[in-house]
Amino acid sequence: MKLLIISLFSIFCLTSFSQKKMTLYFDTNSSELSQKEMVKFNEFMKTKDLKIQKVIGFCDLRSSNKYNDSLALARANFVSSLIRLSSFNSVFEVKSKGENFNQLKDLDLNRKVEIHFKIEKTAPSKVVPEESLGTRISKSKKGDKLVLKNLFFYDRTDILYPESYKPREELLKALKDNPKLKIEIHGHICCTPGKDKEEIALKRCVGTIEYLVVNGIDKSRLSYKSFDAAQPIFPIPEKNEEERKANRRIEILIVDK
Repeated sequence: MKLLIISLFSIFCLTSFSQKKMTLYFDTNSSELSQKEMVKFNEFMKTKDLKIQKVIGFCDLRSSNKYNDSLALARANFVSSLIRLSSFNSVFEVKSKGENFNQLKDLDLNRKVEIHFKIEKTAPSKVVPEESLGTRISKSKKGDKLVLKNLFFYDRTDILYPESYKPREELLKALKDNPKLKIEIHGHICCTPGKDKEEIALKRCVGTIEYLVVNGIDKSRLSYKSFDAAQPIFPIPEKNEEERKANRRIEILIVDK
């Protein structure tokens, strides 16, 4: 009950913009948020003009200083990863205070991550609509390569981010709208140069083709090739999660149209 009251108070303060700190609480020995705290985090990330400044992890006194510092940092890194997946705000400080702060008597309140932020309003700019994949394909010629924008995968998997279902559907529609179109799907990964023994990029290609075939595209119009991390958009090692997301991508080569 006490945590619930504190959570509601935090959200109230956030709405009024009188407080520049958001606090999330963790279970004992856990570096991941509970479902209740995830709901709180997701609501926080909807805040307009939000600019994250730093993320700090904390622990209670139940274990060694070294363990607590490591766990607090893991908590901070977990929340930081969620922030980077939820927004383009990828440059901010991440640190651990471990158990080295003024501990409260209620241990539940010491297992936390603080998100320090500000509201940074920017002047409105004219939004230029992005060309659809179908339009880009219609302007392309044989031999052109097109990056499937916003078709992103979780690291080391062939699982799409939920927001990437729509771009995959656009590829399906483009193939249905252009019955003579033949493509070669190229898979790429991030982070580690050289040959990928897990063949993650290959699995992403195969998974994409399976999706297209299941939804009515003739397999003879599709081929694929894995490049592992040999052709990154951003140099490896990447600087941040946005660059890593961009490197683990799918491209299409126009074979015929």
